[in-house]
Amino acid sequence: MDKVFSKMMFPWSFCVRALAALLAMVLPSLAHAQTPRLDAARVAGGFTAPLYVTAPPGDTSRLFVVQQSGQIKIINLPSRTVNATPFLDISGEVNFSGEEGLLGLAFDPNYASNGRFYINYSAPGGSFGAGVSHTAEFLVSADPDIADPTSEATLFTYDKPQNNHNGGWVGFSPRAGDEGNLYISTGDGGSANDAGPGHIEPGGNALNTTTLMGKILRIHIEDTYGTYSIPPDNPFFGSHTDKQEIFCWGLRNPWRNSFDRVTGTMFIGDVGQSSREEIDVQKPSNPGGGENYGWRVREGFIQNPAYPDDPPPPDAVDPIFDYPHTTGQTIIGGYIYRGNRIPSLGGIYVFADYLGPEGGDNAGKIWIFHYNGRNVSGFRDITSQLFPTRVGNFPLNNPSSLGEDASGELYICDITNGNVYKIIPAR
Repeated sequence: MDKVFSKMMFPWSFCVRALAALLAMVLPSLAHAQTPRLDAARVAGGFTAPLYVTAPPGDTSRLFVVQQSGQIKIINLPSRTVNATPFLDISGEVNFSGEEGLLGLAFDPNYASNGRFYINYSAPGGSFGAGVSHTAEFLVSADPDIADPTSEATLFTYDKPQNNHNGGWVGFSPRAGDEGNLYISTGDGGSANDAGPGHIEPGGNALNTTTLMGKILRIHIEDTYGTYSIPPDNPFFGSHTDKQEIFCWGLRNPWRNSFDRVTGTMFIGDVGQSSREEIDVQKPSNPGGGENYGWRVREGFIQNPAYPDDPPPPDAVDPIFDYPHTTGQTIIGGYIYRGNRIPSLGGIYVFADYLGPEGGDNAGKIWIFHYNGRNVSGFRDITSQLFPTRVGNFPLNNPSSLGEDASGELYICDITNGNVYKIIPAR
């Protein structure tokens, strides 16, 4: 009654509010109606299978490059030179083959004072003979450009039934109340359609909460080095059967995730099987997680053709976006751009595909869209704007990851040609 009364008494005020609400919906779409004018520049090259780039909080002069072969190298951004000595070299511990290797890196939010960082890698061995997934903590040495290789403290491991679908992204969130919580993505164990030896039936690993595979995990890093606890709002906190580290599940191979620096929304790029590639979100409005994204029954917005008669989980969360393999074959999750150099790109999600469309030349793609928290709009291919680069004529072969520097500027790793590119405004 109060709203009706106000509308009747103050019709002009009501119209103004209605117009403001309409503009709030329309203006974002108008702002992103034009594709930003972009270019790419090679920052450095000569890397061996670069898979990821990131930087410690506040460190605007360096970019750390994760090589799948087991090394982390440093690019000095002002000079675009690469340090001869790796920041970390664990190549002797890493199984560098196929989808295995050194896969993820995250710096502690308090890295400047505590020197801690976290990695994910695949090591040989395991009960299935297909490798062991490691999440481990390390310390920097007295030299800020070199880590202490003897400082490794294993946080947790699990045996993998196959050597593909490893996930491997690790990261901290910017959400208030989520301080000190480390997120880790894990694949469903490999093979195809989450089935076969080492895949729990019925339903597969991704839908089974007694295994860490096919999940986003969340743990709280403790002050005591090499230890963690379970955040008390994790979905299975205190359980003796379900894995307490689980934050959300129903994922096939979440390859490259990110948090929006402004909103705290987590974006998950989940690689599909034979039909669809998808992007999922986990919203800060649900800080305790618990989302089930539906794999292996759901693939993107559709029923997985391999399981046509399996009922979808009743609580399955749809992706915000998916695409068929006629568009691209292997999604590479990206970032909401929050840098300062390209204002027209602000608030836009930038992501990639490793191979591009079926029947093409197997060269990757770079895409953008706008997400307003409810809907996706403005999906566009920007590959030809960026590549070949205006300076040097460098191509894009196969993007393996995007990444941010400490200022929020975006980079692209090309695993095939060994280059790291930066997205820049066109001149």
